[in-house]
Amino acid sequence: MTRPGSEPYVPCAPDLVREIRGLAVAEHERFERDVWEKLPEAAVPGVSRVPSYHNGRHVAAVCDGIEAVFDALEAGSDPFGLVRDASRWAESTGEGEPPGPEALRTAFGIAFACHDLGNIAASPRVALDGNGLGLELARFYDSSALYATPAVEIRSAGIAHALLLSKGGDCGRAPALARLVEHLVLQTVFHFEKVSDSAPFWFPMQVVDMIGSYFFLSTSRLEAIAGLFAEMRVQKPGSIPVLPFLSSLEERFDGLIADPGARREVLEIFEWNAFGRTRETVFEVPERFRGMDRPVPYGEAIAALLAPG
Repeated sequence: MTRPGSEPYVPCAPDLVREIRGLAVAEHERFERDVWEKLPEAAVPGVSRVPSYHNGRHVAAVCDGIEAVFDALEAGSDPFGLVRDASRWAESTGEGEPPGPEALRTAFGIAFACHDLGNIAASPRVALDGNGLGLELARFYDSSALYATPAVEIRSAGIAHALLLSKGGDCGRAPALARLVEHLVLQTVFHFEKVSDSAPFWFPMQVVDMIGSYFFLSTSRLEAIAGLFAEMRVQKPGSIPVLPFLSSLEERFDGLIADPGARREVLEIFEWNAFGRTRETVFEVPERFRGMDRPVPYGEAIAALLAPG
């Protein structure tokens, strides 16, 4: 039975996801250009251009990754349990019929486009003025990893909802879609030791965001991790062991996807990327990092990751 006051999913304009993705990527680029590259605390000795992780390139990567997931679903492959979770979502929300493949594809596309906007915004306020999102930019890249609550993802979800209302027409005003998009964004909260959750769609959001992104990224995994370390260095200076961090990606992948058959299906999807990346090239730990098992200052770790070879 449909919950009183709830509305079904309304078909969205074909270009809605592409438009929101473009706005989100452009806002990340604005933050990188106007804030991050000018921040004195972000400068790393010996590094000409400070790297970043939660940027437009990462957003483009996860958006491409989730498109590959839905292409696979159309072809009959569903290792992420999207159809199963759609039924679970409908049951948990009382919305009657589960969202169909097109509604899911739209919701996931918008959620991934917006999922890191909270990292660069001081508030969920959106001021669309013809020149972009007009977010109130934060002073540096923010991360929920340092908080007891998912403040960053809550901001991202609020921004996604505001964009749906302003850009989505009848589709964006449908509460069912907004609820789903906000839920999906909140599933990207990262906990290093956590490899399962009962929430619908937690699994695909985590795997595409934390692992699949490296397959579809336009820059190398080492550069992306150097960017993550640079963000962490500004927010909470200290040191980090490089080798355990590099090797943890494959360990997390195997932990998240315990079934070998499902693991193979997921890898087949991720290896559809435009860069020829495979499990071996993404998870490989170069020999020069084998001795970096003890914590070193972030600046030293960043320089090592960006060094040639």
